[in-house]
Amino acid sequence: MPSLTPAPLAIALFLPDLADRPDRRSAVDLAHQLLHAGAAVDVVAPMGGGPLRAALAPSVGQIDLAKRHAATSALALARVVSERQPALLAIPQHVVWVGRLALMLARSDARLVALTDDVEIDFAAIRAATPRWD
Repeated sequence: MPSLTPAPLAIALFLPDLADRPDRRSAVDLAHQLLHAGAAVDVVAPMGGGPLRAALAPSVGQIDLAKRHAATSALALARVVSERQPALLAIPQHVVWVGRLALMLARSDARLVALTDDVEIDFAAIRAATPRWD
């Protein structure tokens, strides 16, 4: 009988864009740290292009919502949450309302973590908020 291994913890990381800014760079670093800790990570952005796209590891999912701005992305983000069913949605503090709305529209029980610009603090907050961490 084959050994059953649980699916990795799924985390969606929403970024308003992939511009080369210090806060976005720390979010990319966070995605890599989560990936190395064994989580499945999707980086979701209104527009998937940008200088930091190339900085993402190939094993990090990259989801382009085909929207111009974070403020118009709630419905598209809700669709991604419904389809991918992450356990946790991490989102920068200044657009956390988009994440709340998306989780409500998706009727998701995923946890929401507001990100700071500090990778270590954000990683600790995500670990504390996850229902299980293998």
